[in-house]
This record gives sequence, C-alpha cells and structure tokens, in this order.
Amino acid sequence: MKINKKILVLLILPLFFSCLEGSNLSENKSYILNLPSMKDHFSGKFDIGNIMNPGDAGSKISNSYLTHHFNVLTCENDMKPGYLAPNKGSYSFSTANRMVDAAIASGMKVVGHTLLWHSQNASWMNSSVTLADMQEYITKVVTNFKGKIYSWDVLNEVFPDGVSASANWKTSMRSNNPWFAALGSDFVYQGFLAARKADPNAILYYNDYNTDQAGKATMIRNMVKEVNDQYLASSDKPAGEDPERLLIEGIGMQEHHNTGVTANAIKNTLTMFKNMTFVGSSRKIIVSVSELDVLVVSYQTFSPYGHGTNKNGQMEVTDDMLENQARLYGEYMKVYLEFSDIIERVSLWGVTDDKSWRSAALPLLFDPSGLAKPAYHSFVGALP
Repeated sequence: MKINKKILVLLILPLFFSCLEGSNLSENKSYILNLPSMKDHFSGKFDIGNIMNPGDAGSKISNSYLTHHFNVLTCENDMKPGYLAPNKGSYSFSTANRMVDAAIASGMKVVGHTLLWHSQNASWMNSSVTLADMQEYITKVVTNFKGKIYSWDVLNEVFPDGVSASANWKTSMRSNNPWFAALGSDFVYQGFLAARKADPNAILYYNDYNTDQAGKATMIRNMVKEVNDQYLASSDKPAGEDPERLLIEGIGMQEHHNTGVTANAIKNTLTMFKNMTFVGSSRKIIVSVSELDVLVVSYQTFSPYGHGTNKNGQMEVTDDMLENQARLYGEYMKVYLEFSDIIERVSLWGVTDDKSWRSAALPLLFDPSGLAKPAYHSFVGALP
C-alpha cells in the first residue's frame, strides 16, 4: 500500500509536539511542581487545601500536585452519607479510612465532608428516619474517624436558593432534606451535639454555597447564633469542656463562583459573620473558604454544558475570559487576606481544569497539563 507522505507528516506532527511538550514540563517554570508551594506562600495567613479521591492515596498521598501545594485535604465524595452508610446499620469505611490515613501519613490535615445533607444520601435516609437514626449514624461515623479529622462539615446546604433575609431560619430549610422533614429544625442542634459528643476535639462546621447572597448569609447567621446561644445556656456540654466553646464553631463558604459574583458581596458576608456575638461566650466564628472554583463565564452561559469532568475544550474560551477569571481570583483572595484573622483555610475544589466537576468552564488554577493559568498568578499575587 502506498502511503501519502504529506498525510503521514500531518498525522505524526501533533504526536511529536505533544511528546515534546510533555518532556519539557519538568523544565517549564510554569509547571505546577516547579512553582513555589502555595501552602508555604500563605503560611501565617491560612491553610491551603484541596480535594482528594481514592486514586490519590496509597500508604501516603501519591499525587505530587497535592503534597507540593496543599496541607489540608477533603474527600471529594467518599465521606458523603451514601458512601459511608449504604444500608441502615451497615457501614463502609475501608476506602475513606485508607484516604484519611494516607493524608495523615503525608502530614496533612483532613476535613470530614459531610455528615448531614439532602443529596448523595443512602436510600434508607430518605424515608421515615428518626432522631435515634440520625444520632446513631453520626456517632458511628465520627467515632470511626475520631482523632483523625481536623474539622467536620456536620451540616451541608440546608437552605434553598433565593431564601429571603427576612425569613425564619427554622421554617426556611430545604423541604427535601430528610432530617428536616422528619425532625423539624431541632435536627440541627441535635446533629451538631451528636458530633461534639462523638469527637470533642474536632471543629464543627456548617457548610453552604451562595453565601455571597444576603438572604442565605442572613439565614446562616441567624441559625448559627441561635444554636450556639442554646448550647451555651444548656447542660449538654461534654465534661471538662471550656464553658465558652461554641457548638457550631465554623462556617464553610463554598465559593463556587462565576463572573457575576463580586468581591464586595463576599466582603459583606464575611463582615456579617465576623460581627456575630453570642450570649455567654467571647468566642468568634471561624470561617473556611471550603470549595473554591471560579467559572470563566456566567453560570447561565455555563449551564447548558452541565457538570462533569473532562468537558474542558467543549466551550470556546478566550484570553479575555481567562484574564477576567484571573482578576476575580485576585480580588477574592485580597478579601480573604483582609479577613485572615477569622479565615483558617482556603480550599480549592480541584487542581487541574479537566478534573473539575465544572470542567467545561475551566474553573481552576492549572490547565490539564499542570501549567499555571493567569488565575494562578493572581491567586498567589494577592499576597505580595
């Protein structure tokens, strides 16, 4: 068979340049492993975190991207309710145990994510659950990881989109949250209390998205204040606990942003949380930026592509979009640094764009090859 030499060249050249690019990554100054460690860069301000998955963990964390830049890890999925308790009274800890142990062996802190949620639940949680069911589930899970988890996201995303700032938090939760549907608003207090008793040393968080919106931020503030005031006035504390210690000690601001979210809106929410006071305690709420990523477009533009990994390349992305994304990352980070007295952690939700759950809109700091984007430079450049 006669081969057309021109066609052969066209077929081979892309492969050649791809291999050439790969071989030069180790020498490229923009390659993720050649860049200064972000955890060291922000040391003294806050920890820098990311997510991990089963493939990242052997006896230690095997993903060098994670060990080079980050000092706190969150399981992306494997500690969610449906993974840990697939059947009532039956628990599946092996994968999560391996991941947690690997992170600790690598000198990293671990965030437990998440105990109570309306999504990714086991089917048994969605029908006729009781207070005893919830208490048993939390106690079993938290006890299994006792002494290994730095902080727990006890409750995740309990308030719906568009909730009003004038609403009553006790009646404004998602109707599809099975614990709220079965137990009413008291499940919040009882859930956090069960987690505190199971591991008194873990820091307990409430975690949510769209916290830049005044309505949701106000509902969170009102809930956290009332639950903590109730706890401080109660006799529910474990023996020997500091009488001023809060029950909900932290708020996780997910920060899954798009181009419509302003730094000023984030600053307003942080100011609201920082100004919270509690009856019977001088403690302040701490905050974590728990799941940061930033789309290069508005959410409306992104929405038709849908969530999922490996969709990078489907959306037409311009240099101007990438520069605008970088500008936003820089503005957000400057706000976080301004509030570093209450922010203990900034966690990105992924490392490279192709692995992101919102990959079509390239929301992270590094491209699929591990090369720094303009967003990375703005992220680290917020701290001179």
